Amino acid sequence: MIPQHISKLQEKGFRMTQARSSIINLLENTDHPITASSIHKILKRIGVSINITTVYREIEFLLNERIIEKVPLMDNELHYEVTGRPHHHHLFCTSCSSIKDIVLQSEKGLLEEVHDASSYDITRHSLAFFGTCPDCK
Repeated sequence: MIPQHISKLQEKGFRMTQARSSIINLLENTDHPITASSIHKILKRIGVSINITTVYREIEFLLNERIIEKVPLMDNELHYEVTGRPHHHHLFCTSCSSIKDIVLQSEKGLLEEVHDASSYDITRHSLAFFGTCPDCK
């Protein structure tokens, strides 16, 4: 079975290079945001011959095609994940830099509170939580 993001690009007529398909497959099978340097290291480790410039070029292409999105975290390096995932937020360990996804059941109340306090019509949002993970305690 062809991953959905690869088939979407093929339907638009884009070439599917080994680098491009490897990056998409990695991001589709990673359950947390990942940096360009991590993408490069993981692909090299599993035997995909790719240079860091190609990783950055492919990331720009995938961002432009809305296959991936930037995840704003405050560790001085951009993180990326595939689009279309269920809505979630991120936990960031300030000791080991691990990242975990979290779904908040009480989010609707928070959005209503923001609207009530600001009169903004909220169309999208992003939350990130920073602390120490259980492994680093």
